[in-house]
Amino acid sequence: MKAITLALLLLTQLSIAADSKKRTDFSVMTYNLENLFDTKHDLGKKDWTYLPLRFKQSSKEVQAYCRELSQWYQKSCFELDWNQNVLDKKISNLAQVIRTHKDGADVLVFQEVENINALTQLVSKKLNGLGYREIVLIEGPDSRGIDVAIVSKFPLISKKYHQINLAPHSDRATRGILEAVFSVRGKSIAVMANHWPSQANSDLTRMQAAKVLLNAAAKVRADYVVAAGDFNTTTDDDINALKLKIEPAFIDTEIYGSAKSAPGTHWYKGEWESLDKIYLLKQKNNMTVSEHKIIFEKFMLKDEHWVDDETGARRFDSDIPNRFDPETGLGYSDHLPAVTTFRL
Repeated sequence: MKAITLALLLLTQLSIAADSKKRTDFSVMTYNLENLFDTKHDLGKKDWTYLPLRFKQSSKEVQAYCRELSQWYQKSCFELDWNQNVLDKKISNLAQVIRTHKDGADVLVFQEVENINALTQLVSKKLNGLGYREIVLIEGPDSRGIDVAIVSKFPLISKKYHQINLAPHSDRATRGILEAVFSVRGKSIAVMANHWPSQANSDLTRMQAAKVLLNAAAKVRADYVVAAGDFNTTTDDDINALKLKIEPAFIDTEIYGSAKSAPGTHWYKGEWESLDKIYLLKQKNNMTVSEHKIIFEKFMLKDEHWVDDETGARRFDSDIPNRFDPETGLGYSDHLPAVTTFRL
């Protein structure tokens, strides 16, 4: 019986190995994790809101910082208890979303990750067993400490950070573009992780980011270049950074195999936008898109009543992203992830 069992196990392993060699697809997921902070203060960063309440209440520095915030942010700064138990619930929920795409996409591109510690906890605790072998994060200058990150099932060849200077349109420090080149079935694929300035900034700031991205893509030594992330660009930007020379691999928001299409990746007061995108910027040989989708599962969504700022009228929307609630431990992110599967 043991011999039969061992033989079956060996055949299964050989079958998996053979199937892996035959595979020609390569999948990328981009997901804004919305404030994935660890529970410790990073020197020089304004991460005070996302710390354990006991520490915040005993720190004069934290209390002074909270008092300087607008009324909207003061409450969470003073009252949010961001402890390890809350963090564990957050990463568990995020992992549930990530795992909905088969066994996890080959490459994960994340935004709003505080540091390598928070990222490692997500991967090692909740994405273990999926085959992720590379974790890439280079600290940037964002004042709150949020960064972009890349996680991959394929071996890393090189990594580089491209800083974005917003001057003269803004003096704020922003997230740069993280470049990571991976070896994928005999090909080199560069993945560029993006988190461009938000809509609270001038359209020109996103134009600056686009120029840095295109320059980096032109210089990197790789057979293919894929750019993914939260580009924060809407269709009505006066100067639309995505119209420079960025050719989208696929930008339709239709959910394959579903009767209902996702209206976008981000909802805000009645408006949907596809802020999160994936692009094929450069290719040595033909690489096609076999699938593109937005993860839009019912468990990730909620219904919400909200007030229109312009009219004061009460509105209602169904099936919008269910943000993480630290008090209940329920919810995920204010963004939905997008996944593109390429065929080499």
